[in-house]
Amino acid sequence: MAPSLVHAAPAPRLVFSPAEWKFGMIAQGTVIEQELTVTNLEQVAVTVTLLPTCSCNQVVPGSRRIPAGARADFLMRYDSIDDRGITTKSFLVTTDVPGAPPFHYWIQGTVREVSPSSARAWSRTAPDSAPAALPAISPGAPLSVTYYYNPGCRSCEEFLSVEIPRLEKSLGRRIKVNRRNLLDNAMYEELSAFASAHGLALTAIPVLRAGDTLLQGDSMIREKLSGVLTAMAGRRAVPAAETSTPAALPVAERLAVLPVIAAGLIDGVNPCAFTTLIFLLASLALAGRGRREVLVIGALFSFAVFLSYFLIGLGLFTALRAATAVSLVSVLLRWALVAVLFVFAGLSVYDYTLIRAGRPTEMLLQLPLSFKKRIHVSIRTRVRIAALAGSSLVLGFLVSVFEFACTGQVYLPLLGYLVRMHRRFDGIGLLALYNLCFILPLLVVFGASYLGVSSGRITTAFQAHVGKVKLGLAVVFVGLAVFTLVG
Repeated sequence: MAPSLVHAAPAPRLVFSPAEWKFGMIAQGTVIEQELTVTNLEQVAVTVTLLPTCSCNQVVPGSRRIPAGARADFLMRYDSIDDRGITTKSFLVTTDVPGAPPFHYWIQGTVREVSPSSARAWSRTAPDSAPAALPAISPGAPLSVTYYYNPGCRSCEEFLSVEIPRLEKSLGRRIKVNRRNLLDNAMYEELSAFASAHGLALTAIPVLRAGDTLLQGDSMIREKLSGVLTAMAGRRAVPAAETSTPAALPVAERLAVLPVIAAGLIDGVNPCAFTTLIFLLASLALAGRGRREVLVIGALFSFAVFLSYFLIGLGLFTALRAATAVSLVSVLLRWALVAVLFVFAGLSVYDYTLIRAGRPTEMLLQLPLSFKKRIHVSIRTRVRIAALAGSSLVLGFLVSVFEFACTGQVYLPLLGYLVRMHRRFDGIGLLALYNLCFILPLLVVFGASYLGVSSGRITTAFQAHVGKVKLGLAVVFVGLAVFTLVG
């Protein structure tokens, strides 16, 4: 690969060969090496330092002083044991040129999975002596630390989602982690300024700051963190009854569930889904189905809709989570999601004005006519089949697939919102909660039909409030956008 200049004014003129490390495709667990040559085109000597941003990377030597016009070699090593799929890693490159910002030397390729990666075994051994200069923490208050890392670092994400909750349970105290993205130069400058002020040199990434204590690299963090947090907590013994009580979530995290509930309920009465439900009830009445049969069909139909949407959402959720392991994709997803949500909010308000003007058929956010016809054909066919259970489950699946062209207008942005959640199992739990809320209106309507409420009365009630539903969707879209921005 031809060398290229790395520009970052007023950075020194350095030539990196290769310009980036593209390792192609390797099997998971393979350890590979690459020699990097750095040429200094400046008129003065420059010290170049390469900091691995993940425990999977190593470089020897970590720093070289390169005379003017000379070159120096670095040996890079990458261990793929914890990665799979398309992978992007980096070394953070710094120099001793005053005012020169750091930049990243990128490593890219594909890791072919050969076996499930095992969870990292974090050391629980406290250090022999407590670190000095720790801030005083009042009993019961969260223990605040700052974590500097690259969001694409798998071991870092594992640390945040596995080790931090384990330490919270062990200490009986909530740990507030302030995350700092080292792809943002301002965050690196903040870390560098803190290290310089305390006479420390940055030698490894990720870095965890607790008061005046700086832990650098995965190994030091897992060896020392428990002792650091114990010292911050004042070595206060926690009664067994207290440790069994989960730490309270911050208000922002508790409120984050509200858009999910609102989206599920509003989407459940979305004209896309609700008009199909009304048509199903009318078709059941014409087919001569009794109340008990309608109740059984409704329960099975609702279960099939829940299962179909949950599995569709789980697949898309997993794919999005994998894609956002690349920090650039994560940033792009965030802003694309915010833009789409505000656009859908505006379109929902526009649909409301059409409804108020007596032109509901002209709504923009609705199911295409061809899909409506397919759904109606499926319903007419299935409601007359004698095999009640099987036909109801198949009908629920078919309707879910066809309706997704419209309900996906809410579901897909919601999935993007859930991907922004930090803990994977929280995201899956909220995905299930959304789908439960989505089928709740179905269950209510089938229950009302069992009690003798006709499909005509249900239709009239729905038509009287369809405009409010559109406004509700607009509010949900704006709410999701706001929570995505502040999350």
